[in-house]
Amino acid sequence: MDPRRSRLLLHPVRIRVSLVLAQSEMNVKQLAKVLDDVPQASLYRAVAELLDGGIIEVTREERRGGAIERYFRANEQESLITRQDLGTLGPAEFVAGIEGLNRMLAADASRYIASEDFDWVADFTRIARQVGYFDDEERAEVQGMVNALIERFEKAAEYRPGTKPSLLNVSAFPYVAGFHHDDEDAEEGAAAEARA
Repeated sequence: MDPRRSRLLLHPVRIRVSLVLAQSEMNVKQLAKVLDDVPQASLYRAVAELLDGGIIEVTREERRGGAIERYFRANEQESLITRQDLGTLGPAEFVAGIEGLNRMLAADASRYIASEDFDWVADFTRIARQVGYFDDEERAEVQGMVNALIERFEKAAEYRPGTKPSLLNVSAFPYVAGFHHDDEDAEEGAAAEARA
């Protein structure tokens, strides 16, 4: 995988732009309304860099007075972050991508709270942060369940009469706690003895 493409995507502003444009076609003015916490100069720079890198593409152009307004959409194949892409990144780039996703989640929540349809109790299914201990087989099973859930959301990405949008945010990676369980220490000791 091209590390430049991964670095383009895993940037706090660019990842947000690519995720919004993966959902719908927009011009820069529309993007600015959705990403209203991003300075205009940063937004224009992010769009230019993503366009230059092939992550997004121009879908159409419209003449507005004396100017031409361009509309963008994410290039479906290029805007996905794969496991192989993650392998090309350094730790700081990985953390920057996670920070970008968290900022986008906070901005989405702020827009929802400010909306007329705001009903926290009725609308929220669940907000959770959970650590789970899995062996390799269990982890593969959970990964399959998460992938199936994401695919279900992807199938429902277009508006249909009678539907309301719901947002899914998922991240899963090994958790490093500030403590160890006694049996974890015993396993590490046994592994060290076996290597000796």
